[in-house]
Amino acid sequence: MELNFPYKMMVAGHKGNCVKKCENTMPAFIAAVEDGADMIECDVRLTKDLVPVLMHDDTLERTTLGTGKICEMTYEELLQVNTKRSPEGVHVHIPKLEELLILLRDNNVMLNLEIKEYYKNGENRERCEKCCDLCVELIEKYGMGDKMVFNSFDAYVLEYIEEKHPKKYLHHGFYPYTIMGNVKRNPDEYLFCACIFDDGNKALYDELIKKGIQPWVGAGVKTKEHLEKCLEFGARLVTTDNPEVTLQQLSELGVR
Repeated sequence: MELNFPYKMMVAGHKGNCVKKCENTMPAFIAAVEDGADMIECDVRLTKDLVPVLMHDDTLERTTLGTGKICEMTYEELLQVNTKRSPEGVHVHIPKLEELLILLRDNNVMLNLEIKEYYKNGENRERCEKCCDLCVELIEKYGMGDKMVFNSFDAYVLEYIEEKHPKKYLHHGFYPYTIMGNVKRNPDEYLFCACIFDDGNKALYDELIKKGIQPWVGAGVKTKEHLEKCLEFGARLVTTDNPEVTLQQLSELGVR
């Protein structure tokens, strides 16, 4: 599957807009859409009863007022947990993937979905594959297949989806590939893009471009000067904690 981006550099909201609102919540996603983000990047895990929910950590403590592991709680139990930074007297829940898909479908915004159910040292394989399958089902249900990028630090996730659905979805890896786990196939064969960790190293951009893989950069790119250098090297997308500010910086650089 190919995708021609309309801008020299696209902007993805990292967990929504996690400067304005609590990360991976509907208010954060709505804020990023309202900012004008081209894409939302977020994280998905499975509850005890196998509901895909949007949460970075495997535990609740950092971003919510609750305690415990996501995998040990049902979705109904998670609904009772309030996220941090919620307005006083307002309950902001951990959202289901389905809620975000409806928002993005109705606003024509892409989704970069990082699957956090890893196949770890031979463990968690069933949940990993189930998470992939459930996410694909929901994406197809809401007609988001052509606006979808699958992302994981676990190459098993990307290889599993690609083998079940050859060339149907875009895949996002990390470069150099040693950053990823469980690499069995050559990622050159299936990646559309890769996030460069050492974003000041022009040779890494050149290597990806030569392979036909788009270089992307992450949320560590915050200043206009840093953005300009990444653009010069060939970056096509930046994932940012504050899409509003990043879009303004890109506008000042004349590429938006």
